[in-house]
Amino acid sequence: RENPFRNLRFKNVVYKDIPPFEPEWIRSKILAPSMLTDLNQEARCLVYAMIETGCRPSEIANLRQEHIILDADVPHLKIRPTANRKLKSKSSSRDIPLLGVSLEATKQRPNGFHRYRDKGSILSQTLMKRFKANGLFESPDHRIYSIRHAFEKRMLEADIDYALRCILRGHHNTRPSYGDGGSLEYRRNQMTKFTLINSKSEIELI
Repeated sequence: RENPFRNLRFKNVVYKDIPPFEPEWIRSKILAPSMLTDLNQEARCLVYAMIETGCRPSEIANLRQEHIILDADVPHLKIRPTANRKLKSKSSSRDIPLLGVSLEATKQRPNGFHRYRDKGSILSQTLMKRFKANGLFESPDHRIYSIRHAFEKRMLEADIDYALRCILRGHHNTRPSYGDGGSLEYRRNQMTKFTLINSKSEIELI
């Protein structure tokens, strides 16, 4: 029998790590007043919601109304699977306090982001197009995911406990796990150590 793999070659693909945005870049560029006004409100608020939560774009886009908790002592997001959508992994299911610009953005979209629900490719194209047009990528290697990677770097540099970093990012903890990862109040207090903008007066969303 003739070898079906004869004359086939594997393509040499080099995967580059996606670098994080530096904190000052986020403050001075992405959060600059009117910088994202050419985006529709849902896409704009979705970007802001990622900054202080470290969520994947799809996790924000697929939030349901019952997953956005704004009237609690600690406002937070509940990242959960739904009947139509699975999460990336079991550890992706988590509760994340809302602070700073992410809290203010989510207040603008208390019912979720219907325009981009289950439309990840459209969301990605929309954000990539506007970020490129407005010069919001710090280098040619930066992507929208650089916002999420910046969240991780800021946690690391703020000496946030490894287990809590895993919880907030929705990653598997390779160390033995004890307890529930701390209360929402504890998580919020730890997150204030690396929140970029805490004062509501400094936040100009809409």
